[in-house]
Amino acid sequence: MKSTRQKNVIYECICHAAMTVALLWLTVCPAKAATRPTAASIDSLLHCIDTAIEHSEQYVHKKMDRINYLKSEIEQAETLSAKYELTYQIYVEYLPFINDSAIVYLERCSEIAQQMGDDSKKGSCLSLIALSCSNAGMYIESEAILKDINPSSLHDIDLGLYYYAYGHLSGELAYYGKFKDMRKKYTESSMENFMLAQQNLPHSHKYYNQCREMMAQNQGDFKQSLAINNEWIKQAKAGSTEYALVSFYRYLDYKALGDSIQAMYWLGESVLSDIRNAVMDQGSLWEMANLLMTKGDIDRSYRYICFTSDCADRFGSRQRLSRISPLLSHIAKQYKTNEEKSNRSLCYTIVAISLLSVLLLAALVYVYHKRNQLAMTRDQLAKSNEQLKDTNTQLSSLNSQLALLNLQLSEANRVKDEYVGRFLRLCSVYIDKLEDMRKKVIKRVKNKQFNELAELTRSADFTGKETDELYENFDNAFLQLFPSFVYEFNALLKPENRVMPPDNKSLNTIIRIFALIRLGITDSSKIAEFLHYSVNTIYNYRANIKNGALCDRTEFEDRVRQIGMPNAKNT
Repeated sequence: MKSTRQKNVIYECICHAAMTVALLWLTVCPAKAATRPTAASIDSLLHCIDTAIEHSEQYVHKKMDRINYLKSEIEQAETLSAKYELTYQIYVEYLPFINDSAIVYLERCSEIAQQMGDDSKKGSCLSLIALSCSNAGMYIESEAILKDINPSSLHDIDLGLYYYAYGHLSGELAYYGKFKDMRKKYTESSMENFMLAQQNLPHSHKYYNQCREMMAQNQGDFKQSLAINNEWIKQAKAGSTEYALVSFYRYLDYKALGDSIQAMYWLGESVLSDIRNAVMDQGSLWEMANLLMTKGDIDRSYRYICFTSDCADRFGSRQRLSRISPLLSHIAKQYKTNEEKSNRSLCYTIVAISLLSVLLLAALVYVYHKRNQLAMTRDQLAKSNEQLKDTNTQLSSLNSQLALLNLQLSEANRVKDEYVGRFLRLCSVYIDKLEDMRKKVIKRVKNKQFNELAELTRSADFTGKETDELYENFDNAFLQLFPSFVYEFNALLKPENRVMPPDNKSLNTIIRIFALIRLGITDSSKIAEFLHYSVNTIYNYRANIKNGALCDRTEFEDRVRQIGMPNAKNT
């Protein structure tokens, strides 16, 4: 069987394949695909997210491998232009991963651009540094960097990045601001800068589409925002970090339009893409944890928010951590409430178990009393049997007809054989039933079927005790019927192969096997069932004893069956 880890990997692959098909459909016809998500597909998506979180370190390792490869390539770069491109690619890798490292490599890009004498590229790098600062909540530093940039020295795309960084900073200040007038001022500034960024950025740039959609959302025109998103999603590569961003904005559109199923689905798409790309700025997963908490899925919400907190700590985002803390506190309160409910339920369960234990104790006392009564009745019957046996002996001694006496003795022998055989079979069945009963009781206890616990009689050691008692009764009964069996049995064997019991009142395993054969039980499987050995063990015992017989080994068991009969020939 496959391990749980292998099953998770297979399940993730299946989910990934299903998502890939869905993404291809979205690329061809996003408007039609918008109606496809269902509650079942969202549940499947959540399982994919759970599996992706379990394997998140693998995605982090892949990210680090790419970064280390690019770092090794820088050492081999021969021109400033090639060195700039490689350094910039490292920044792109660090951008959603570790913010401080992203800033460090942007600073190196800025230094290389200065060495190249390209003021526009240097300004572009400074704009992106300011953008990273505002992403991490360092608003004062971001504003100071942007003020030091001369917009007139920037080309179109670099100027667009400058305005986008300013617009993002203003938007963050508006979102986290405390005063209404200030939030309005920053919102207006953000819209103006996004408009300027849109005018300077190429249509294929992700910030261009992001500006368009944010402006439509800020104006409350979510149908227009969704139409922009339909165009944008065609440009994003399925499963990429840009696709995660597009999906998040699509979630915001559907959330505003009141379509909770579509909103949940696209938020899940964004979360899954972020995790698989080792994105540490987990805004989508924070939003998902918040939604799951409102839906009552506290356990999953707690796992997601803890994972988000670890990611935010690695990324270095102060404002993300400030948003996570209240949610963690709320989840902790929910856990406490659930724990109190569980404790109350546990108390009720303990009371119920206690009552059932009392009833069980009463039942055990009742059964013990009945067993004592049964033992007394058995003793009385034994005495009556002894008296009857004496009477039969006296009557038999008065019978002067030897032929009739022999007939009665022969009949008595047959009855005794039949009685012993039936007695042994019943005892064996009784032991198996006791074992089966014990297993059933344990099963019911595990399943908390407390109403059936009144049928409990004995613990697991009862079977062993009853088995020993059964063998003791068997030995006594057999030796009473055939007192010379051991002697006559050994007379059939060579001296070195003879078997002696531990004492005169009991038999050992080998003698019991041939005692059962004497009673007519010759099937090894039945002998093994009675003595609780394997069939192979019984067969080996029988073979070893027959190999040590004085007579022909094929006649040995026939001779054993003649022990105790008149005129039996045992030599």
